[in-house]
Amino acid sequence: MALRASIWAFCLILMATFAGWQLHGGFTGIDADFLSLIGRENTDPDKPKSNIETVRHLLARDSQQAIFMLSHPERDTLEKAASEFADKIAAMDGTQNITLPGRNNDRFADLMALYGPYANGLLSQSDHTRLTNGDGDALYRRAIQNLYSPATTLSSQSLKQDPFALLPVFLSDLGSKLGSGNDVIARGGRFYLPVMATLSADLRSTGTDPRWVKGAKAALQSIKDMTPDLTTAKTGQIFFAQAEATRAKADVQRIAIIATIGILIMIGLVFYSPIPLLGALLVVGSGLIAGLAAVILIFPTIHVIALVFGASMIGISVDYALHFLVLRTSDGSPRDRLRKIKPGLSLGLLTSVIGFSALSLSPTQLLAQIAVYSVVGLIAAYCSVLFLLPLVPARDVRASSPIRKLHDLLQIGLNRTFSTRPTRLIASTVIIIGLVLAAALIPGNNDIRQFGHGNDTLISDAREIADILGLGGSSTFLRIDGDNAQSRLQTGEAVRHALSPLINDNRLGGLIGLSDLIPSIARQEENRLLVTHELYDRFGAALSDQLPVNITAPTMSADYLVPDERATMILPEIDRLHSGNSDIIRLRNVMDIDAIRAAIAPINPVTLIDPADAISAQFSQYHFWAWVALGGALCIAAILAVSRYGLRSGICIFAAPAGAILIAVIGGYLFGIPQSFFTTMALFLVFAIGADYVLFLAESRNSNHDDDTRLAVLLSLISSVLAFGLLASSSVPLVRDIGSVIAIGLVGAWFLAFWMTAPDHEQGNTP
Repeated sequence: MALRASIWAFCLILMATFAGWQLHGGFTGIDADFLSLIGRENTDPDKPKSNIETVRHLLARDSQQAIFMLSHPERDTLEKAASEFADKIAAMDGTQNITLPGRNNDRFADLMALYGPYANGLLSQSDHTRLTNGDGDALYRRAIQNLYSPATTLSSQSLKQDPFALLPVFLSDLGSKLGSGNDVIARGGRFYLPVMATLSADLRSTGTDPRWVKGAKAALQSIKDMTPDLTTAKTGQIFFAQAEATRAKADVQRIAIIATIGILIMIGLVFYSPIPLLGALLVVGSGLIAGLAAVILIFPTIHVIALVFGASMIGISVDYALHFLVLRTSDGSPRDRLRKIKPGLSLGLLTSVIGFSALSLSPTQLLAQIAVYSVVGLIAAYCSVLFLLPLVPARDVRASSPIRKLHDLLQIGLNRTFSTRPTRLIASTVIIIGLVLAAALIPGNNDIRQFGHGNDTLISDAREIADILGLGGSSTFLRIDGDNAQSRLQTGEAVRHALSPLINDNRLGGLIGLSDLIPSIARQEENRLLVTHELYDRFGAALSDQLPVNITAPTMSADYLVPDERATMILPEIDRLHSGNSDIIRLRNVMDIDAIRAAIAPINPVTLIDPADAISAQFSQYHFWAWVALGGALCIAAILAVSRYGLRSGICIFAAPAGAILIAVIGGYLFGIPQSFFTTMALFLVFAIGADYVLFLAESRNSNHDDDTRLAVLLSLISSVLAFGLLASSSVPLVRDIGSVIAIGLVGAWFLAFWMTAPDHEQGNTP
């Protein structure tokens, strides 16, 4: 026994060292983004992307951008402060590049190089309207004014390519569609200036995003301290994710500390000795360490909710220790005492592993992480009971213990509720039918907006930046599907035409699509014809007399601008407006979404997508799957119970955890807890722990340690409710709902475990 204990202790030390090295060394990231929980299913690459895949793609792109807005009453002071701040951000690891008004003049040259050869096919909306209406004279006069303007940027090459100065107007129009990212805005006696940082694609996967956020906040505070009257705002997914992660980490620490202290106090009040505390800590610690090490080994990033559940593992793994610790020393040697509880311990572990393994079938990584954490953690706790606890000196439960007295009083009360086997069979039938009806009739609510806590300061900053600069803002977008790139561009142009009245009516703040950056070939052909007939044919000769170079009318057979790799390198915005075989139109400041739906209804194939709605719909699908998986786990449990205890007794024993699930569902509904995918998955925990309760009692009935087992189950209830009940105090709504549902279910599990395994008073036997 000593050899096995030494080997197991060595394994635990290795796992603890590995986990600590991975976390403290930054090799394993901590994720707080709900988007990472969904859309991981394998799909056919030849098929169009689903809504959720498109949402994932676009939000992943958006997550690589951080926007800062600086404001000051004096423009010169603002520009100086912004330049210094941009230098600080640019020097940080994880920053790919910085966009700052007046600091990206080289981009204008790149844009001219890209668009210049195709200038005669690129028209702003206003120029297109004028030429369509036959008002080319206005554009001719503008070209003459531009030619003699002191601030002109014309060159011989630009005069040849674009003698009527159409391209600058096109670029100016494009800039207004993209937002005010390259402008200084004056409003209400203050100047506002954006600093936009593009982040490295691997910033999040390497787990260095917390360091970047910390550095960005320090740089922002530093520049504020140096510049009186400077105000700042910031937005970006990276800030929201880190705010959630920080809050969740604090919850994890608080829950783990309070639950551990509470359980230690409970054990102390039972044994009046610190030695059983050592045994409980060995088991709890081994479960936490092994579960964490397994998750780190398998997954590159751990979600914070998985960590919260990991902290609640304290309430489960301690159960195994308690069943051994409460056995009397008069029951024999440690090996003899272990032999008494091993059948129930093994069967409880098997049932729990089956229940938690069902989580691993979930299409979300979060539930898979919880499954791995729980299964490995419980197996480790089980091994520690077998190998380590027998080496801990035994201490008997004190008869004067207040918890022992509470147990005796509860037993008196429970004895009055016991009933005959037929009654329990009827109750079991009602439970099974009720569970099916509850799953079918109680409405689900999987709105993603209710899961996160949110950060009021960041939300306010995002609204201010969207209002003043036109950046960030609404995440609603349109997706245009189709295998032909040119047909998608033409559809995008039709969408802009349909939505322009809404922009004019202030029901839509603006939009930007790929067709705004790269017009379709059909539109470019139309523009060339307009330019040829309305400008070159009418004013070409007159303008040529004013120029030092010869100009020629556009050639219809010349190449057209297309969204190729070169265009994407110069215009990285293209990546944000494209996803697979789909083009994306991003909407800004959506005020009337019904009007948008009505405007695009005649245009196909266009899909209006709200990321929050798309994610919520995906969770609704997962919710249905969760009930199916839970039903499968319950069926397996029923088969195991009937196989071991016979038909009637097996049904009663199976009904205990099933009834606990029903109580959790109904209790959650009555308390107004949303019946979501996550609260349904929490029922797996209720099932696993409830099964432990009833199996331990069923295995110990009619034995000389039955009373000890009943006390251990009560102690398990206290520890589990303490751990999971603390989840109900979490600041993260999702975690709070999960903790509440589990706490309600476990109380029901405890009562039903006693009720379903109690002696039959009339028949003198047990079920």
